[in-house]
Amino acid sequence: MLPVTTIPAHKHQLEEFTLGGQAMGAFHVSSTTVPFNLTGHPALSMRFGTSSDGMPIGVQLASNPYAESTILHIASLLETLSPARDQHPAL
Repeated sequence: MLPVTTIPAHKHQLEEFTLGGQAMGAFHVSSTTVPFNLTGHPALSMRFGTSSDGMPIGVQLASNPYAESTILHIASLLETLSPARDQHPAL
């Protein structure tokens, strides 16, 4: 289990972020998903919390090749524990 991004959710179409006083490109924010995109290892992301300003915070689950059923099972267990499981956006 690891973070989906290096920061909580953000506004759409931002190309640059300020982290710790330094400007970072959008690639840095999503760098935790890249290894699984390149290797094809099973991975999924899910909302697991909420930031202090109400934005979703996700976790990513990753596993060995061909272990999709394990990841789905763990995700279903985490979903029952998630403090954000009953939070839905107003449409």
